[in-house]
Amino acid sequence: MMNSGFRSQRHKKRLMAEINVVPYIDVTLVLLIIFMVTAPIVQQAVTVQLPQTPEVKQQSKAKSVADESVPFVITVTEEGAYTTSAQPERVLSSKELADLVAEVVARAQLNAAQPIYIQGDRAAPYGKVVHLFTVLKVNGVENVSLMTEPEAEGQ
Repeated sequence: MMNSGFRSQRHKKRLMAEINVVPYIDVTLVLLIIFMVTAPIVQQAVTVQLPQTPEVKQQSKAKSVADESVPFVITVTEEGAYTTSAQPERVLSSKELADLVAEVVARAQLNAAQPIYIQGDRAAPYGKVVHLFTVLKVNGVENVSLMTEPEAEGQ
């Protein structure tokens, strides 16, 4: 038999029942490149210098169940000075912070259920408020919280 340019009926090409994935891979790679280029543009980072606090090591203590007493409030003023609810007329500076921490730790050891609140003025240095909070936590004062004021409706 002579080989002509036409195929015979016997050697007919069979249809493929497979999916051609090459176009899908091409589209996926194009999308990947687009996302890689646009991701840094979308992330608009704001650089801030956060206040530094001492490292906190978790201590597990069982909380004693006692009657809640009058809370002890420490106020951080706009100037960065400290006052307490026990002696509101006495203003403590940053140098006297160790005495204040010792007093709060002693109060917490005498009555673990007594809540300790830190009330920072809106214009007070943020670092001082967080530093006081962390120092109290590190020294074993478990029941310390930050006081906030709820937002007025309509703002």
